[in-house]
Amino acid sequence: MDKTVRGMYCLRCSSKQVVRGSLGESARFYPLRGFFKAILGKPVFINDQYSHACLDCGLVWNELETGALKKNIRSFGLAPHSTGVMRVVRDDGSH
Repeated sequence: MDKTVRGMYCLRCSSKQVVRGSLGESARFYPLRGFFKAILGKPVFINDQYSHACLDCGLVWNELETGALKKNIRSFGLAPHSTGVMRVVRDDGSH
């Protein structure tokens, strides 16, 4: 294909068959939370206008601001089984 993104590889299967596209205007990421935290929690907005998709395995990915994601998780929490992630989120990022 002549419209694939030059120099980009799929994060899952390492294929070079990656195309650029968009998830749409309301692209949001909702961290997995317990039921009550999910009701109160807010999404993290995806800040990159472009998404990428692999033509071979179907993986779609984008980027969001890590600071916004960590702040969101500190404020609203995660699912109870995510304690290892919470140790990373509680770090103040000063290293």
